[in-house]
Amino acid sequence: MPQHDVLISGGHVVTLDPGIGDLPHGDVLIRNGKIAAVGTGVASRAPGARVVEARGRLVMPGLVDTHRHVWQGALGGHTGQVSLSGYSGAVIAGLASSYTPEDLYAGTLWGALQALNAGITTIVDWSHNLPTPSHANANVRGLRDSGIRGVFLYGGPGPDGLAFFGIPAPQHPADARRAQAEHFPDGISGRLRMGMALRGPAFTTPEATKNDFAFARELGLPISVHVGMAGFPGSVATLDKLGLLGPDINHVHANQLSDREFGLIADSGGSISLSPSVEMLMALGTYPATGQALARGIAAGLGVDTTTGSGADLFTEMRLALAAERSRANAGAVSRDEAVEFVDLNQRDVLRLATLDAARAWHLDHEVGSLTPGKHADVTVVDMRPPHLDGFGDPVTTLVMGAGAADVETVVVAGEIVKSGGALVGPFAARARELMHQSRANLRARTQEMQ
Repeated sequence: MPQHDVLISGGHVVTLDPGIGDLPHGDVLIRNGKIAAVGTGVASRAPGARVVEARGRLVMPGLVDTHRHVWQGALGGHTGQVSLSGYSGAVIAGLASSYTPEDLYAGTLWGALQALNAGITTIVDWSHNLPTPSHANANVRGLRDSGIRGVFLYGGPGPDGLAFFGIPAPQHPADARRAQAEHFPDGISGRLRMGMALRGPAFTTPEATKNDFAFARELGLPISVHVGMAGFPGSVATLDKLGLLGPDINHVHANQLSDREFGLIADSGGSISLSPSVEMLMALGTYPATGQALARGIAAGLGVDTTTGSGADLFTEMRLALAAERSRANAGAVSRDEAVEFVDLNQRDVLRLATLDAARAWHLDHEVGSLTPGKHADVTVVDMRPPHLDGFGDPVTTLVMGAGAADVETVVVAGEIVKSGGALVGPFAARARELMHQSRANLRARTQEMQ
């Protein structure tokens, strides 16, 4: 627990709390890992606090990534011009089996630090390269050592290797029970908690799906499952037929769902994770499901998904989500060569998809997602003084349309400063790079030996 108060002073504070709103010259006081106060003239309440100068900066809640395969953090640039099938061949079939627990630790630690560097303070880790208990332990340790807040989703393949995905379908790794008891006996362990990354109808049989869901619910864990990808139709309808839908399910992607399937998610209280870059680059669907989710009141949030062929930040995802949804919503008028009078979905809408709405998608909005007194002190400070961000109009519009990871100056998680002056700090920041480079060299050597 931090020993000293932290005062973020004089910034343009975007709280995402409707009861507080924006404060053009506001302060955020952090005490004992929580947000103690948000307002003006707060400094008088915190004599001796560590001051973070925020004039010329935008202060906002830490970003929340609702879906990422964090173990792939060392694989940037590995899958460029590929579809989902190409990615699966290059990464899942081509590299995953070469990972030792040490590689998994290095990739997860580096991937989590990538996220923190980009102002992401909470990450949902869809971990699906866990062939042994040692791999699972390494994954959890990498998340914990990074300092990020997260949800560790225990996935496959378990001891059955690639046979886990497909037919015949083995059980979900029973080691998930051991991992829960060992790492999460009280539900929440430090900044981490646990869930289940399940194959779902798209990647296994109905019988295996029923068994997987029963296992997750026996353990009382939230569920994430991929649905609505081109070439894998009917996943949500199948879950409904099997009687498995519920508010404990996060539906990843959801691009190609039918109107009925979107309605089923809405009626069941489920949520959706949107990954615009991957969805459009890998041809998972025509458009992200942003508008479909928002129109039905479905809790939805943005996620990076895989960093092997896309970026590592949510600013890019915000821009793409906004552009793609405006394009989808106006496609009919444009096809008729009609001038459009106005466009829906604004920059604040997509900022919510990366903060408060993203937290709501994982039932974390009572803890994070807005700068509300009493919530965890997860804060991102963006330097708005560079030429590309020193704008004329709304700072949020400028932020969403122009910011990137390099503009993130300060990141705070649970009151602990993990990025300061534009650089990651802490005991693992330098060591993580060394481990990542060594892991890359080892992976290249092993894959060459296999060829």
